[in-house]
Amino acid sequence: MVKRELYLKKIRPLINKDIIKVITGIRRCGKSYMLNLIKEELLNNHNIKESNIILINLESTKYNMIKSDLDLNEIVFKLTENLSGKIYLFFDEIQNVDKWEKSINGYRVDLDCDIYITGSNAELLSGELATLIAGRYMEIKMYPFSFKEALLFEKEKIKSNKKEINETQLFDNYIKYGGMPFIFHLEESEKLNYLKDLYNSILLKDIIQRNKIRDIDLLDRLLKYLIDNIGHTFSALSISKYLKSENRNVSRETIYNYLFYCINGCLIFKVPREDLIGKKLLKISEKYYLTDHGFNQSMAEGNKQNIGQILENIVYMELVRRGYDITIGKANGYEIDFVCKKNKNKIYIQVSYILADEEVIKREFRPLMKIKDSYPKYVLSLDEFDLSKEGIRHLNIKEFLKTDEL
Repeated sequence: MVKRELYLKKIRPLINKDIIKVITGIRRCGKSYMLNLIKEELLNNHNIKESNIILINLESTKYNMIKSDLDLNEIVFKLTENLSGKIYLFFDEIQNVDKWEKSINGYRVDLDCDIYITGSNAELLSGELATLIAGRYMEIKMYPFSFKEALLFEKEKIKSNKKEINETQLFDNYIKYGGMPFIFHLEESEKLNYLKDLYNSILLKDIIQRNKIRDIDLLDRLLKYLIDNIGHTFSALSISKYLKSENRNVSRETIYNYLFYCINGCLIFKVPREDLIGKKLLKISEKYYLTDHGFNQSMAEGNKQNIGQILENIVYMELVRRGYDITIGKANGYEIDFVCKKNKNKIYIQVSYILADEEVIKREFRPLMKIKDSYPKYVLSLDEFDLSKEGIRHLNIKEFLKTDEL
């Protein structure tokens, strides 16, 4: 059982505090599992009676009659009417309940309770009703397994038979299949089908149904184009030209709406570009990354030619986990893959597959050399030897993922 300390250490200080704990993230990234970890924490370290912990999974057939806040109220008050002492309320996939914010806010007033909710929607807390709980919640964003978590999982799995981890093979599989937790329970032959099914489930439940999308073919083409271009800057105009070549005439507004829906469904991230000289964000040519790079493999039908893009996606998501605000840097005609800011500090990062020759080394180091400030600068690649120079540190990507460096 991987404890997922990255998230638990954020939740522990909030236990028994009068604040709603909101756990958000892509479908199947481990939010339900996190609720069970919190439950275990309450039972083992806070001596809470199990009867006082109520977990309602709103995707379970047991609770499929709950459609609105009124339905939810009826169930909650029935389950809590004979309980004494503090009650711990867990609501899994709360976005399935219409006007859920009214109920959650009401329980704070009517019950002596501690509330935890999960949702698979990035805009869960931005609706008009969400103002009801404004200032009364803390959001904890969850993501698929990092490589460090994948290592921990494998260590737990083989502890009983005292085998050694084949770290190289594990990293190869992580690059290929991503970090969705259930992937690590599956045999090799099952992983690709699972990713395809999960991808389709996210599309259907969190994007198509939720946003009442009718042109599913357009959404499918748009996402395939995006996945093929992970790590490349592009705009609604370039997407529109691509779709036109596919005999689809689509307005830029429709493209932006579809991308917005995919971001809200926690499937992709948009990363803006920043003019490092003019100190401003640029309004065109963003980059997009997948929340889990394993979807690249499931959509690319086994095409391994984009490993550089996948590595860039992996590094991006690791930086997100570490709490950085990230932009794409533009300075003196050069592009910096990631400009990362946190607590008034800044780092610059270039990502490369292999620094195969002097020309590639120059290409990756040159943009960082053009930046004259004193913030740390890094080049990350799969090379095993250290090519650091002129104050720019070179790190192996796998080692970077295993440590908390940066």
